[in-house]
Amino acid sequence: MNEIRQNHHMKAAQPNRKLILWLAAIVLLFLFGVILVQTGHWTRSSELDHINTKAGDSLNVYTGDLQIELDKFEALPYILSKNPLFLQLLVELHDTKKLDSVNRELERVNTLAETSAIYILDKTGHALATSNWNEKVSFIGEDLSFRPYFQQAIQGNPGRYFALGNTSHVRGYYFSAPMFNGPEIIGVLTVKVHLQRLEENWAKGSEKVVVTDPHGVIFISSYRPWQFRALVPLTTEAVQTLRNSMRYGDIYPDSIGTGQLSSDKNGLHFISLKTDAAPLVDGKTSSRTDRRYLIHSHNMPDAGWTVHVLSDISHVDGQVRNIVLLVAFLLVILFLSAALFYNKRRARLKQNEFEAHSRRALQEMNEQLEQRVHERTRELTLTNIHLTREVTERSRTENELRAAQEELIQAGKLAAIGQMATSITHEISQPLAAIRMFAENSLILLDEQRQEQVRMNLNDIADLVIKMSRITSHLKSFARKSRATLEPVDLEMAVGNVMVLLSMEMRKTGTVCHCTVAKETYVLADQVRLEQVLMNIFSNALDAVTNQPEKLIFISSEKHGDEVKLIVRDSGPGIAEEHIENIFEPFFTRKQQGKGLGLGLSLSRSIIKDFGGRITAENHAEQGAVFKFILKSCHLEEGAHK
Repeated sequence: MNEIRQNHHMKAAQPNRKLILWLAAIVLLFLFGVILVQTGHWTRSSELDHINTKAGDSLNVYTGDLQIELDKFEALPYILSKNPLFLQLLVELHDTKKLDSVNRELERVNTLAETSAIYILDKTGHALATSNWNEKVSFIGEDLSFRPYFQQAIQGNPGRYFALGNTSHVRGYYFSAPMFNGPEIIGVLTVKVHLQRLEENWAKGSEKVVVTDPHGVIFISSYRPWQFRALVPLTTEAVQTLRNSMRYGDIYPDSIGTGQLSSDKNGLHFISLKTDAAPLVDGKTSSRTDRRYLIHSHNMPDAGWTVHVLSDISHVDGQVRNIVLLVAFLLVILFLSAALFYNKRRARLKQNEFEAHSRRALQEMNEQLEQRVHERTRELTLTNIHLTREVTERSRTENELRAAQEELIQAGKLAAIGQMATSITHEISQPLAAIRMFAENSLILLDEQRQEQVRMNLNDIADLVIKMSRITSHLKSFARKSRATLEPVDLEMAVGNVMVLLSMEMRKTGTVCHCTVAKETYVLADQVRLEQVLMNIFSNALDAVTNQPEKLIFISSEKHGDEVKLIVRDSGPGIAEEHIENIFEPFFTRKQQGKGLGLGLSLSRSIIKDFGGRITAENHAEQGAVFKFILKSCHLEEGAHK
């Protein structure tokens, strides 16, 4: 009865639980949306404030630079207007010699002051003298009475004006001052200043800087395509005024802006520029939508213009989007982490129940396993004892085999020396007989006081002793019983040592050896055992050519990558095809009884294998057998490591 009631309550609670979950999901989605919207607003506001602050600081710098540039030349026309030479020209208008002096002086001052031009106008506004008098474009004779700076100065006031040059078509800022002869104004002195240097410096910054006249026409710009274009669309009256004043010559400015000016609640001002007027961003083509800029402005009433800094805000939307996506990602991670924690907690409770049940089952299984392990351990212990005995026996057998192989190698060396005993005895007996003859001869020469002949005999005796010492040292080294150690071995030297021991036998049989082993060829081997292998192969080659009409042995070397190949070829009858595969087997020999046990080639292959190399045998296409040794190449400095 209680179970039925409990099931009834659980079924009734399921719809309520689903409703709560749906309501929680809706609330979470609403909170996510609010957080993301607020994040976007905050990010946009923060980034725009940063751009605005930076633009304000930059505007102060640009305005200061511009003001300093203007202040630098403001007093120049007033000072020059007091120059007696210039005043005298206006009094004596037809003095050509004085005109030439004035032109040259104006040219000198213009160069020193680094201005664009300096010129003098008479009362009618015609240029009498100018610093560019000797250039193709000269102001002399030009009627500039329509310029406001002339009209201001002719009335006794300092003049200021900026415009495009009527003759030179070069932009400039004009400073003018009246020239007095007593109380009478007799002319106007004008200084034209170019501002291109400021534009070049401004162009290096990240902001766009423009200077506009009262009508909004851009006179100075860090972005060249904006020059002489209006920041906002001009009214009909403004266009007519510009035409009448001829401030920009025959240029009639069009607008780069769409006319959309806006401000936000934080007091920031924005302007929209036409697509074709907006500069490219990072070299990429702009989209067809108008681009908005944050604009920061400062009015300069003395100069008659306004300085603007335009900051591109096209990247703000991308930053807002990235921040919103990041926050959304973090919120999702947070939500998933909470859900994961909840699921882990539920899973942990279920796991605890499962572990309690499993623990009891495991305890029963452990008891059974312990019994089985005990039985199996007893069996493995007996097996291990048996294996230990077998390993010990095998190790002992291997040591005995290794010792036997060492004895075989040593016996092979001694056998080779025994075979060469007659030749070596003859090699040593001849120098000994010569030494005896030289000694007896020297005694006679001493009695006759022939010291020089005695010295020559002693030198000959020393050479013969060196020759015998070389032979005995090779024999001693070859016969020494030593433990094999791998080290760099000079292959040419090893071949030469063996050839010394076999030289008498070769002369006796009339065998000619052609050796072309490369110099400074080092292989990884044990020198004594390598020479034993070479002795065995060379001796076999001598035996093979004994009954041949042409007795030749060829020894050469080749290097391929990290391997060195030593090739030994004879002019003997070669190896029977049916025996090639068996010649390296122990006790295999084709020699007569008593000439060998057939272990030489088997031991040679074993020794070469210990060096990490290999040996092969084949018949030459023309005549004779060919044995090839492939050994590892190395350098002298590898010896310590190996």
